[in-house]
Amino acid sequence: MEWFNLQFKASPKQALALSYLMDNVTSELGYGGGAAWGKSYLWVVWLWMTAQKYPWVRLFIGRRELSNVIKTTLNTYYKFWQDYSIPLPLMGRLDKKYNIIKFLNGSEIMLLDCAFQPSDPLYSRFGSLELTQGFIDESNEVEFSAINILQTRIGRQKNQEYWLKAKLLETFNPDQWHVKERYRVPFKNKTLPPHRMFIPALVGDNPRVDPAYITQLENSDEITRQRLLFGNFDWASDEGKVFMFDEISDLFRNNIEKKSDITYISCDVARLGNDKAVIWVWKGMECIKIISYARCTIDDLGNKIKGLEDNYGVSRRNIVVDSDWVGGGLADILRWCTQFVNNASPIKFEQEKKWFVLKNFANLKTQCYFKLKEFLERRDIRVFADWEIKDHLSQELENIYIKTTDKDSKIAIEGKEELRKRINRSSDYADMVMMRMIYIVRELEQHQDTYTGVSEIDFDSILY
Repeated sequence: MEWFNLQFKASPKQALALSYLMDNVTSELGYGGGAAWGKSYLWVVWLWMTAQKYPWVRLFIGRRELSNVIKTTLNTYYKFWQDYSIPLPLMGRLDKKYNIIKFLNGSEIMLLDCAFQPSDPLYSRFGSLELTQGFIDESNEVEFSAINILQTRIGRQKNQEYWLKAKLLETFNPDQWHVKERYRVPFKNKTLPPHRMFIPALVGDNPRVDPAYITQLENSDEITRQRLLFGNFDWASDEGKVFMFDEISDLFRNNIEKKSDITYISCDVARLGNDKAVIWVWKGMECIKIISYARCTIDDLGNKIKGLEDNYGVSRRNIVVDSDWVGGGLADILRWCTQFVNNASPIKFEQEKKWFVLKNFANLKTQCYFKLKEFLERRDIRVFADWEIKDHLSQELENIYIKTTDKDSKIAIEGKEELRKRINRSSDYADMVMMRMIYIVRELEQHQDTYTGVSEIDFDSILY
């Protein structure tokens, strides 16, 4: 392919992708599948040539961690220079102080760290950027809220002058949640909107891939083969997981038959500024309003909850507060509210044989999470939320795992620190749904002589 005197030897999939990146219709392009399918030179050719042709444009390369952009993504850029003998004046110079590749014509390629930062939960650091177009590498590892903010920042630098459409290229390997929901599922169902395109690519689509690498993938574990060799977006490592993908996806579209006018509030209090304070308003088993505060004093939070209590007619006893850590102060302000203590003993039932599933829990938090699992399985709970919260909640629920794998031990879910290591944040939203279950468990305790609707969860299928 000849593009501005560059003889780029594009594969058929790369050529198709470049056609979308240069048209006047597509604004979002997802390019993904297995490993070694030719994504590397695609973004280099697109961004580099755009920077060369249009002076003073501002492009970007984003990834979950800036260190990976520098160590991995930029290596492709340097290799491209060598393979195509790019003249030194056209290569661009990396300004390591500001992490920007600068060109002689004034164009720039910014290197962005897209990781979630507790001090910047709304990605305000991107809010003032004026960008032309951009690329997110491994976007399956980047939170949708970061991608959403960056989409609002492109199209703001020389686009009208050069008649350049705001475009975002995302490359990714098979994964769950937003890349699957935004690209793979609508592509499979032929419901992609006109402005969004998806190109599935496998290792076999790259004619220059090393055959030894394909052999290496063939000899890998089953999950690696499914993801990187076959490009399977429906793979799942279910061992130890509490919630399944379909259950979580349906949480946002379930049709609740048994409506209720009884209102509730659940609140997770930020701990020393490290997490958001989150308030959820419930009507029966439907969450109808979600409010979060990055920074909020206990007194202010108490006043906000009291305002919601009046507006929605919530009984004080139907307000549940995570009273661990600083949450105890909020519980003191909201006298008579329900205090949720994660490591408290689970609620016991007299008829041990009938309720044998419930008596095996190590603590109240685990008990409520498994009661939530019953409601998700029956599709008896719904959350109304925007894309950002859906993405956060889905990812958190997907990462709730069983901690105990010994059949003779009590069942316990992993602590917040284990989850934080996987997704780089706490389970703020998932805990809000879980805490709603304390009223269900308490109701069962009060009516255990007549209640017969308990789902006997097969723990062996989850643990082994």
